Amino acid sequence: MVAGNTNFLGAISNNNGVREKIFTDYYWQPNCITVNYNGSVGEAFYQKEPFWASDDVNVLYAKDFWTLNQYIAMFIITVIKANKYRFGYGRKWTMEKMKETIIKLPSDINGKPDFEYMEKYIKSLPYSDRI
Repeated sequence: MVAGNTNFLGAISNNNGVREKIFTDYYWQPNCITVNYNGSVGEAFYQKEPFWASDDVNVLYAKDFWTLNQYIAMFIITVIKANKYRFGYGRKWTMEKMKETIIKLPSDINGKPDFEYMEKYIKSLPYSDRI
């Protein structure tokens, strides 16, 4: 790899997953959640800048019916990390297993995820203005 300005994400548990800065013409778009399925399995981070990721990292984007932002991401990341105990080196949290995993989120009266509640909850926490 050649040194540059693009974040390179590895399966690490700190520094928002950024292992180093590299030069690349190809990169993932920001506003997503990354989850390690190898190495530090289940560590999750919100990415607000373009990046490139190792094969050990799953990249998750919002579906068309909702919009991810940093506050909703922080709520979902907490739920993801609460489920990481179920996975490890011998039972990696691959994309196939992630698609089968059910995580519990608050829902509205129609049974749909209540993204507005998630955002308001995170914004209500102390120091949320520093996210």
